[in-house]
Amino acid sequence: MPQALLLIAPTTFGVGGSFALYSSLGVLNAVGIATAIGSSVLLAAAGSALQGRPTAADPENVELNIKQAVGPRIRHYGTVQVGGTIVFFRTRTGMFYRVLVHGHGEIDSVLAYILDNNEVTVNPADGYVQEAQYQHGAYKRVRIFDRLGAVPSTRYEPIGANWPEFDADHRLDGLWTSLTTADQVPADAFRTTYPNGEPSLVIRANTTKLRDPRSGLTVFSKNMALAIADLIEHPDGFNRSGWVDDDVLGVAADDSEDAIPLANGGTEQRWQIGGSYALTEKPGEVLRRMLDACAGDVQLRPNGKIGIHVGKWRPPEVTLRRDELLEISSWSSGPDKLDRYTELPFTYVDPALKFKVTTGDTWEDPAREAANGEVAVGPQMDYAFAPSHGQGRRAAKERIERDNPAHELIAVWRPSARRALFERFIGIDMAELPATWWRVKGYSLRLYDGAVVLKLASYDEDCLSWSAYEEGQPLKLPDANEEQVIPVPSNPAAAGAGIRTAQNGFTAGIAVICDAPPSDALALRLEYAVADSGDWQSWPVASERYGATITPLIDGALYDLRLWFEAIDGNPSAKVLLEDVTALASSDLPAAPTSLAVIDETGGSARVELTTGNSPDLWKTEVYRDAVLIATLYDDPGEAVVFFDSPGAGPFAWTARSI
Repeated sequence: MPQALLLIAPTTFGVGGSFALYSSLGVLNAVGIATAIGSSVLLAAAGSALQGRPTAADPENVELNIKQAVGPRIRHYGTVQVGGTIVFFRTRTGMFYRVLVHGHGEIDSVLAYILDNNEVTVNPADGYVQEAQYQHGAYKRVRIFDRLGAVPSTRYEPIGANWPEFDADHRLDGLWTSLTTADQVPADAFRTTYPNGEPSLVIRANTTKLRDPRSGLTVFSKNMALAIADLIEHPDGFNRSGWVDDDVLGVAADDSEDAIPLANGGTEQRWQIGGSYALTEKPGEVLRRMLDACAGDVQLRPNGKIGIHVGKWRPPEVTLRRDELLEISSWSSGPDKLDRYTELPFTYVDPALKFKVTTGDTWEDPAREAANGEVAVGPQMDYAFAPSHGQGRRAAKERIERDNPAHELIAVWRPSARRALFERFIGIDMAELPATWWRVKGYSLRLYDGAVVLKLASYDEDCLSWSAYEEGQPLKLPDANEEQVIPVPSNPAAAGAGIRTAQNGFTAGIAVICDAPPSDALALRLEYAVADSGDWQSWPVASERYGATITPLIDGALYDLRLWFEAIDGNPSAKVLLEDVTALASSDLPAAPTSLAVIDETGGSARVELTTGNSPDLWKTEVYRDAVLIATLYDDPGEAVVFFDSPGAGPFAWTARSI
């Protein structure tokens, strides 16, 4: 049986080792076997995770609003910006109701709502989106509600009110969700209010709360070490509650929160987390990606628990002596030249770039390039859990040392070397070996004599040093983005101006004009309303025209106008308001009548002669005797007119005017 265990141990335990199989008396211990097998299976999962993985939780996908019958359940760590899976979509009386599941498990808080790529303000009291784009007339049209994933949660009342079958038991317990409602608008306002049709929703949030052994609290944190512990202990991770060594975890959590100076001033935490994983992924693969993003390790501790470490150098506490060495099984100068690399590209998720997957500034090692004689590019590292460019560079700097050691050694030691089994790094006091530190890559025990077999790789601690100048140059959003704000109409003007509806008839109106926009892709939009009424009506503006005449209106009445530019995709500029503009039938004064003459016909009668004003704007001619209107004439301009008046006896004065 010992021989069988000896063969099984290196395969089963891998990096985890087999020391827990040995009791202090040098015999097999049943409790030790159970503990070691459980812990080591977890550790082996991290060490043997396949390179490929499901793409459901890739940062490119988590911002989408997905319609599918059964969507992936996704957990989040740190601050993320995500869409979700549509689990409810119905309409009622011109309004749609849509429920999105954004994540699995309770989160801490929502930071921002983003509708159709634009951050919006939501009134926490009633859920209404406050931006003018989502308001038509006197009413706001879009509401957003959310549930953070508590157990039990509460149902969405707007759904229950319209569909009673979705009663209080329909709560979506343990899921972070949102409800979006959007009300209809008139057809001519649809593209302005909903330029992309159904508005997409993305939410930025602080997500999973993490257990912190230093304080005893479970609160939101971006601490990478605490997130790794959560993955190990959580039922949706490895489900190994209580298996993490809290003393070691506390040290790793402190290391993760070290303040690292930034090139542009300020600091950031050494090892943070921000990212997502699907519950369909293998936990070992998720753990590997977390460890990659913090130059970390997990290892079996003497107490049978799991130690979590992140990338920060501490001098080793264990040094092996020359007299403890039994034999050197192999010693090489590291990987073959064809397997070495001098540059390491990587990707990460940058919050400054709208949480998109971004290619980092490749880590280059000039010393290795000189020693290698040429540039060799390593595999692109996936640091999707790293939320900063500097963190990605720190992880890449350590990874290039880990994958390209100057020396590799397999040696057999006396049983006294067992003190090295639970160390990440050790020293060796031997003049025959290079003066370097050694990373413990693996170990095994020979049960027949207690000898310790260590697989070691040299390790230069400088790979964990850091200065701000090593931060590199992250990608930045182009300054041109600031110019994408749609300009408002410049030099807007409006005045009363009617249009001719007959030979001598005019209809009241208002003419509006503004300067042409800087781009032909922008179209002018125009609305009018009776002054102070708020009852806005759209008025069409011809393509590539930057003015229009609104008619028919009430002659002499006051109107408010507003105009804006709209892009091809329906996005509008801010609106320009023109208030209290008077509508007029004609803005030009017609010429006065001429040749006015009055002849006494005796008997209290008079003959009145005149020629109407010779003006195309003439609508009518009015004739007054003293202050009394005696005739309204609708003759054409320049026409001679004769009519008789019967004023009676006495002196009178006749006048005529054109309108």
